[in-house]
Amino acid sequence: MSLIKGFFAKPTYSVRAIGSERAEECERLHGASFAFPWSSSDFESYLADGAIIADGAVNDLAPKGPLGGFIMSRLTPPDAEVLTFAVDPARRGLGLGGALLDRHLLNLERGGARLIFLEVADDNAAALALYQRAGFKVIGKRDNYYQRADGQRGAALTMRLEL
Repeated sequence: MSLIKGFFAKPTYSVRAIGSERAEECERLHGASFAFPWSSSDFESYLADGAIIADGAVNDLAPKGPLGGFIMSRLTPPDAEVLTFAVDPARRGLGLGGALLDRHLLNLERGGARLIFLEVADDNAAALALYQRAGFKVIGKRDNYYQRADGQRGAALTMRLEL
């Protein structure tokens, strides 16, 4: 019976550093999250850059399997900028995004970041709530920043976290 339970067990995830070997997975998750996703070669380039800190949600039962999500930032101490963040749509609402963000912020702080910046669509309620829970504050707005799949343009909120 325990073998059957193990076979159907829900995956648990650990947040770990990721590199360019995960570029295709990042592309897939990004494509499921954004209207104009980055390519695998974009991710390969970013993930090979020494100034980039990237963390992924790795399935504990299948570490080489698909990521549950990832977050990537450029670290230029004392600042850092979150470049992109995506969670598998099937895994949203389960706390995975919060775990990724918490661990990533700790890694940025360990790398010397004291101020962390990001931009988020002003209508992305889930992301805004996540960032606000982490302590980010809105410091500006950029109208017509994001291009939508339907051709419309949306505003971005610029946020900052002081560590």
